[in-house]
Amino acid sequence: MGTRFRLVSVRKAYGDRRQLVAALGGVDLEIKDGQVNALVGRSGAGKSTLARILMGFERPDDGAVLYRGRPLDEAARPDFRRCNQMVFQNPFLAVNPLFSVQRIISEPLRLNGVPTAAGMDAIIAVMELLEIPAGLLRRRPHELSGGELQRVALARALVLEPEFLVLDEPFSALDDLTSMRILRQFRGIVRRLGLGTLFISHHPRHVAALADRVAVLEKGRIVG
Repeated sequence: MGTRFRLVSVRKAYGDRRQLVAALGGVDLEIKDGQVNALVGRSGAGKSTLARILMGFERPDDGAVLYRGRPLDEAARPDFRRCNQMVFQNPFLAVNPLFSVQRIISEPLRLNGVPTAAGMDAIIAVMELLEIPAGLLRRRPHELSGGELQRVALARALVLEPEFLVLDEPFSALDDLTSMRILRQFRGIVRRLGLGTLFISHHPRHVAALADRVAVLEKGRIVG
């Protein structure tokens, strides 16, 4: 099983010269294709910073991020975003509140130039995969429950048929019953599609239900 991402001595700090706060203090981490890689740690451990650096939203201050053996900057070609998608922690903050469910899910297709007819087929397929009722297509985020909107966020990430997902505590805003139900459903989808995943969480039960490999981040360092 190949390595998709490798972090080598990655460091990141925020602030100015007078007061720097270290978010990552020299992280070495290997993230595999075709399995669920979990990253666990308390709030403030640096998990979300690591995810943003991994996806190229931020740059490390020092160290290297390799994507399939090449520096991430060199690998940031047009298909990177299509092949590697991210689902954020709070679905209500991660979507445009003025968009309908259909537009939220279809936006990645539009940005990648997918024809309308093919795009609609892809939307229907991913909604069926996640058991999202067709009746929600015209609704807007404020008309959905947290669980429904998180499924929509997952559908948006999956509609381009990516190879890899980064899930940044995607169930933390949901009650435990809802999150476990979506988690079990998502586990089946990951296995069926052979998706590689980085699952970021501070919830041991969620990690136990989904992960193949687990790394522990504490105060910006991998400790286990």
